[in-house]
Amino acid sequence: MNVDNEKIKSIIVKSVLGTLTEEENFVLEGWLQENDRNKVLYQKLFSAVELKYKYEQYEGVDVAEAFRRNQRRLRQDVPNRMMKKLLPYAATVLLLFSGAFCFLMNRSGEVREEVPVALSAGGKYAELILANGQKVDLHEGMEIKLRERNSNIQVKGNVVYYHKKKDSVMVEEYNMIRTPLGGEFSLTLADGTKVWLNAMSELRYPVAFGGDTREVELKGEAYFEVKKNEAKPFIVKTDEFNVRVLGTSFNISAYSDFPLAHTTLCSGHVRLSDRMNPGKEVDILPGEQLLFHRDSREMNVQEVDVDVFVSWRDGSFQFDNNTVEEVFTILQRWYNIQVFYANVEVRQELFTGKLPRFDNLQIIIDLIERVSDLKIEVRGKMIYIDK
Repeated sequence: MNVDNEKIKSIIVKSVLGTLTEEENFVLEGWLQENDRNKVLYQKLFSAVELKYKYEQYEGVDVAEAFRRNQRRLRQDVPNRMMKKLLPYAATVLLLFSGAFCFLMNRSGEVREEVPVALSAGGKYAELILANGQKVDLHEGMEIKLRERNSNIQVKGNVVYYHKKKDSVMVEEYNMIRTPLGGEFSLTLADGTKVWLNAMSELRYPVAFGGDTREVELKGEAYFEVKKNEAKPFIVKTDEFNVRVLGTSFNISAYSDFPLAHTTLCSGHVRLSDRMNPGKEVDILPGEQLLFHRDSREMNVQEVDVDVFVSWRDGSFQFDNNTVEEVFTILQRWYNIQVFYANVEVRQELFTGKLPRFDNLQIIIDLIERVSDLKIEVRGKMIYIDK
């Protein structure tokens, strides 16, 4: 029975999703009986981990609307932006499946025996440093209780909780939590403020808040949901600027190795001030983002889709007209890889898309290659990108 590749791809996808017709099931059975390599290919592609998981991630996506969004961007942008290289806003099951199908079969139709390089994603990892210098390694699923003079600390459900002790004498004590490459963690501060810390980041904070303000220090990236307290403003200090709030939710990305730092406001109202020029202040409103240029110390406000900048908290990578270099800078922090570019042109290719933080980076690489002229070579933890 001769069945073309496109037809069998469609049939196997339907088999995975449980939507095969009687006729299609007959075709599939015949194809499987043709030879052993077809059976091997089917087993690989039917893997629940590799296909059902991806389908669940994309099940709620409006693909038609995603397509229209990319078409609008394509028409609106200037030609030299090369928007024809856009990574689709949402990849469908068939696209993901096709990448796997092409990977597993060579041009002669024979099954390849190679297995993709396992570039595992990050996870719930961090280091907690107590006031006395004691270091506690935090990891997925751990439960532990600790004590400081002003607070009880509990680690449970991948979150660090601080509970202020009643009737304790206020003593200024600080803790620090820091995440490695490929690590993230959450904490709830003594005032009830919730913080999500992204990879390669650190937060220094008091175990209990005294005085007239609540101040923390951030390096890297974090998302904050600040407990409202008009009498005691919440201030996030970075190396370059301060963010002052009362009660709001926002994201700060202030990695020292990147020329831009940005604060994105989801709700409420925040005020940013340059630490070198305290009188220089800028307010931003929900849906706005402040860009801080490290070299010139300029602060610019722009309207943005906030989901693009906070999606990491919910386990997604979301890109909107990002360059290849920007995309892989984000991937580097999560997958702990090193990236090398053949030339400047490669760095400036543009992509738009939303993808979950897959267990294997190879899936994302396959998708990028399929919708661009890029050639991405993986050698262990080294990624080489060319055209």
